[in-house]
Parts: sequence; C-alpha cells; structure tokens
Amino acid sequence: MFKTKRINLIVVGLFLFLSTQAQAALSPISLAIIPPVQFPPSDFSVTGLRTSLLWGHHRDVYGFDFGVVGNMTQQRFLGLGVSGVFNYTRGMTTILGLQAAGIANINVQQTSVYGVQIALGLNSNTANAKVVGLQLALGNYSPFTNIYGLQAGIYNKALEVYGFQIGLINSAKSLHGIQIGLLNFNETGLFAVAPFLNIGF
Repeated sequence: MFKTKRINLIVVGLFLFLSTQAQAALSPISLAIIPPVQFPPSDFSVTGLRTSLLWGHHRDVYGFDFGVVGNMTQQRFLGLGVSGVFNYTRGMTTILGLQAAGIANINVQQTSVYGVQIALGLNSNTANAKVVGLQLALGNYSPFTNIYGLQAGIYNKALEVYGFQIGLINSAKSLHGIQIGLLNFNETGLFAVAPFLNIGF
C-alpha cells in the first residue's frame, strides 16, 4: 500500500514536471539580434545568460541579461540586467545587484530591487515594489514602492521612504527619514509640504 502511494506520487510529480517543461522550454543561453531573429524563440525561458545585439524578448529570464539596445521579458525576470536604452519586464521582477539602462527601466508588476536601479531618464515601478539600496534617475516614478536607502533624481515619487529622497521634487506617502529638495511632500507627516528640507519619523 505504501509503495503504491509512493509510485502514484512519483508519477503525478513527473507528469507535473513534464507539463511545466512543455509550457516553458528552457535554455541556458540566448543570443538575439532582434525578435524573431534570436535563439531560442521568445516562448523559451532563459536560465543563465541572455545577450542581445539590439534586443531580446523571452518568456522568463533567470541570470544575466545584457542588451545593446534593450531587454524585454514577458513574465518573470530574476537577476542582473544592463542595457544601452531600456529594460522592460511585464511580469514579476527581482533585481539582484544591478538594473541599469541608458534611458529607462520599466517594471510593470511586483518588483524587488536588492542593489542599484539606475537609468539616465526614468525608473518606473508601477506595482507593489521595494528598493533596498539605491534608485537613481532623472525621474523615479515608483508610487507603490518602499525605498530602503536612497532615491535620487530631479523628480522622486515613492510610497514609503526609509532613508533619503534627494531631488528637486520629492514625494512620499510616508517618510521615515529625510527629504532634501526644492519641494518635499510627505502626505502623512507633520508638514505635508516643505521647502528645502523635510524630516519624517
């Protein structure tokens, strides 16, 4: 009886594993010029290294992602991403170390950054997110993001800040630290708007 149950569990587990593999084939490496001129095709998950002469587009990426122009991920990204122009993830994003782009980092779903998120133009995290470290760009639009560290740019927007916001305009729903800028907004603080300096506890 015990052996039969164990065999049944193994068969079910094998079936689930094969079903998952059928839905998302895996490749340890990806080379892309521009979709669809890339190997493997866009419905694959890359688990290792993706390099793109212009940009690549895949289902998931786990590992290192380097694009001359950009990196596009349909569902989940976990790792380190660097591009000359943009990083764009439609699914869940977990940055380990660095997400850097010449123009913009755009993350649509839940995002976690452990390290540095940097762009010349824009960092955009539009769903629930957290940045543990540094977020740096001319514009940081992260209305549902908790910042643990430093958010710096001309315009900074976050949900909660535990640390610093430095820029011309800083905005947080809740501040537990210091804002330095021309105008500083702290919705739940003693001073909802303050010029030059705002402190929250």
